[in-house]
Amino acid sequence: MKKILSIFCLLILLTSAAIVAQKKGFEIKFKINGLASEPLVMAYRYGDNQYIKDTIYLDSKGVGTFKGDTALQRGVYLAVVPSMKNNYFEFLINEQFFSLETDKADLNKFMKVIGSKENTVFFEDLIYMASKREVADQLSRLFKAYPENSDSSKIYKNKLIALEEEVKKYRQDIMDKNPTLLYSKILGGLKEIEQPETPRKNDGSAVDTNFQYNYYHANYWKYTDLTEEGLLRSPVYHQKLDNYFEKVVVQAPDSIILECDKILMATKKNNELFKYSLVFLLNKYASSKFMGMDAVYVHLVDKYYATGLAYWMKNDTVSLYKMMDRSSKIKPTLIGVKAPNLILADTTLKTTYALHDVKSKYTILVFWDHDCGHCKKEIPVLAKEYDKLKSLGATVYAVSTCSYEEIDKWEKFITDNGCNWINVGDPYFQQNPNFRTLYDISSTPVIYVLDKDKIIRAKRLSAEQIEDFITKYDSFQKEVM
Repeated sequence: MKKILSIFCLLILLTSAAIVAQKKGFEIKFKINGLASEPLVMAYRYGDNQYIKDTIYLDSKGVGTFKGDTALQRGVYLAVVPSMKNNYFEFLINEQFFSLETDKADLNKFMKVIGSKENTVFFEDLIYMASKREVADQLSRLFKAYPENSDSSKIYKNKLIALEEEVKKYRQDIMDKNPTLLYSKILGGLKEIEQPETPRKNDGSAVDTNFQYNYYHANYWKYTDLTEEGLLRSPVYHQKLDNYFEKVVVQAPDSIILECDKILMATKKNNELFKYSLVFLLNKYASSKFMGMDAVYVHLVDKYYATGLAYWMKNDTVSLYKMMDRSSKIKPTLIGVKAPNLILADTTLKTTYALHDVKSKYTILVFWDHDCGHCKKEIPVLAKEYDKLKSLGATVYAVSTCSYEEIDKWEKFITDNGCNWINVGDPYFQQNPNFRTLYDISSTPVIYVLDKDKIIRAKRLSAEQIEDFITKYDSFQKEVM
C-alpha cells in the first residue's frame, strides 16, 4: 500500500511539473504591505534609459499581478510606486512565474521571494551589501577621526581593506555557485580588474612603463559575458561600453576602429548585443566633436551597413541609402587622405590656381562666404594670424562660395580685411565635380590643413587653432623621424 501511495505521489509531482513547464508568457505577483488600491508601474532598463512596460492597480490588500502571453526578456526591471514619489525597487527577470512580497516601510529590506532563485540571490545580496555599507561608513568615520599614518588610523584602514576583501569573496562565491544566473553575469560585468605589480628590472625600473594601462586594457572585458543579452537591460553594458571608448581606448581613429571591430566580433553571437553595440558606436562617432572621428563612422558604415551585416536595416532602404551616401561624401576628405585637387579662378576670372600646384610646407585650405556671419569673424582672425603662419611655412588657399553676381562683394571683403593670399572661387559653378561636393561643404567656414604632399592633416579647425596644430605637428614629426 505504501508503495502504491509513493507512486501516486510521484505521478502528482510529475504532473505538476509538466503543467508548470507548459505555462507560457509570464505572471509576476506583487504584494506590498501598507499600500491599498494604488497603481504599480513595471518598467525596465535598456542601455542607459528606462521604459514603462505595464501598469496595474493593487487591490485593497496591496496585491496585484503583472501577466502576459509573451515571456519577458531577461534583465533588470523596476516596480515603481507613483504614490511614494516614484520610489521603486529593482527585481530581475529570468524566471517568468514568481511572487514578490514586501512592505512600503522599506521595499528592499522586507522583501520575500517565492519561486525565483534569481531574485532570492539578488535580494540577499542587496541586504548583505547594505549591512556591509553601514560597517564601512562607520570604519571610514573612525579612520578619518585620527591623524594620517597614526597607529589608530592604520588599524581602521586595515579593517576597511579586510572588509573590502570579504565583500569581494562573497560576491565571487555568488558567481561561482550560480554561473548561469543573470545576476552573476551582472556582477561579472561590475567586477573590478585587479592589477598586479608592474614587473621591474634588476635596477628597479619598470620593464614596461605602460604595463598598468596595457594590463587593464587587455583584461577590461575579462569578466563580462558578451553573449548575455540580459546585460542590455541592466545598467552594466552601456556604462561599460561607453567608459571603454571614452577612457580606455587610445583616442585615435585607427585605434578606435580596431577596438570597434573587436567588440562587434565578440558580440556577434548575440544579435541584440551586436545590434546595440553597432548602433551605439555609429551614433557616437557620427556626432563626435573630435577631429578625425568621421573615419570611424565611414568604417562602420562601409564594413557593417553597406555589406548587410546590420540585418535590421534590410527593410529600411531609405535610411541605409542616406548613411551610405553620407559615408561616400566624407570619405574623400578623411585625415590621412590626399586632398582632391581644385583648379579655380581668382576674382578676375582670368587666372586660375591649382591647389596641388601650391608649393608650401603647409597649405591652409579655407572655404568661406563673405555674407556668412561666422566667416566675418573667422577670416579677419586668419588674416591677422597669417604672418605667423607664413613663418611656419604655411600658405592660404581660400575658396569663396560666392556666385557671379557677388564678385564685387567678394573683392571688397578681401581688400577690407587684408586677405593677402590665394583667393579663388567658382562663381559660374562650372567645376565638375563641384568643390562643395568634393569637400562636403554644407556650411562655412571650413578649414583644412594640408602638408607639402597635400595630405589632409587636420580639418574643421578654427583660425586660432591653426598655429598650435602646426607647431605640435612639427614637433611630432621630428620625434617620429
